[in-house]
Amino acid sequence: MTFLRKPRHGISMRIVGRVALLLVCLYAGIAATYSVRFLNGIERDAQTAREEQIPLILSQNRNALKIERAASLIRSVYLAHDRKIERQIQLQLQTLCQSFTLDENQTLIDGARDIAASVKVIVSTREASRKLRDPDGAEMTAEIETQIKNTDTASAEAYQRAILTADRLSETLATDAVALADSMASTIGSAAREVKLGWTLILTLPVLFLVVTLWVVSRHVMAPIGAAVARLEAISSGNPEGAAPRTPIFHELATIADAVEAYGALSSDLSRTNTLLKILSDRDGLTGLANRRSLQGVLDATFQAAKSGGPDLGVMMIDLDHFKAINDTYGHNAGDACLVAVAAALQRFEEKDGVHVGRYGGEEFVAVVSGRDREALAALAERVRGEIMALEVLSENGRRISLTTSIGVSHLAERPLDGVHRLVSEADAALYQAKREGRNRVGFAEPAGPYDIPKRNRQA
Repeated sequence: MTFLRKPRHGISMRIVGRVALLLVCLYAGIAATYSVRFLNGIERDAQTAREEQIPLILSQNRNALKIERAASLIRSVYLAHDRKIERQIQLQLQTLCQSFTLDENQTLIDGARDIAASVKVIVSTREASRKLRDPDGAEMTAEIETQIKNTDTASAEAYQRAILTADRLSETLATDAVALADSMASTIGSAAREVKLGWTLILTLPVLFLVVTLWVVSRHVMAPIGAAVARLEAISSGNPEGAAPRTPIFHELATIADAVEAYGALSSDLSRTNTLLKILSDRDGLTGLANRRSLQGVLDATFQAAKSGGPDLGVMMIDLDHFKAINDTYGHNAGDACLVAVAAALQRFEEKDGVHVGRYGGEEFVAVVSGRDREALAALAERVRGEIMALEVLSENGRRISLTTSIGVSHLAERPLDGVHRLVSEADAALYQAKREGRNRVGFAEPAGPYDIPKRNRQA
């Protein structure tokens, strides 16, 4: 995005002042001295904005885009699970982080180093985990499983540190942008005050000169300055997308207007970047459903509402049957296609039945249902099972992939549970009971344990 317009051949306010001196001979000395002083001041302010503040704004925008790219690479290297891809992304991220050393912002430099170090930890722990998972044919022991869990935990912690560092750098850039905007607003306000004072003194000239001067000041000086100030106020109030004011005929004021527009564009880009980061942090990258973190927030909020007298709460744990066999038979691309198709089916239940659905991990999904009794939960679970079983998913060679699912259901039913994790655990236990009893079925959790619900239209 281009923030600055091309240089214009506009009218210089210095020339206007000199013409006024020729027209008012008696007042020439006083008017010339005063006009040159404040016009030079405006020119200096415009020069400062052009040579110092605008490059800083552009630098902030470039750094914001780099931080956005860095956050994307961090997520990519964490989700890659492929040695070659991880190394390639790590090299890209190291190059990107090294580019911050060209700036004189020590906070960005330190943050970039922290991100590079965290990504290095992710790659190294992933490599260690791979070696532990394939120990040259040795039997998997409890100690090795513990080591694998520890390396996975270290990788997740490094990922969180890197993402938090990227968020902190984005906030730092936003704070710096606000400081630049305040500085520019102060400069423009000072210029406006000097212009007002100068033209107030000039109004003592004869009536004709007074009329001409009022028209010039009103239309070509005050209006652009007021528009610039109004534009800054609109940007500060969170509305940077408004129409740009008319281009001033004085190139000094045009430079200031361009600086305001540059700040507005930067503010808009930062807002969009923050919105995008928020969306990415709450959604699963493959299916587009809520990820486990955001789903946990829904579970906690719905549980607290139910405990406070709100609608009853039910939890469904949904797991695709024989998913590993699908991956082994048709390939991981086909497996991903199955997950996407199931997610689309579950999203239809979100729209029609008001449930909250998210990807819990792997081939597991969770549905959070409010305001339904036991029978309604059972019927809804059977509908979900039937909908997934009826999906048409084709492999790359055109073969239809048969999908079935096992579902575990738990129900709060005004029980004095200590947390929503109990409902999730009950649903998980009911799910595995359904798996043990033959899969492609719905299991309903009871306080004493899960039991199977008779299926309706099993062959549908």
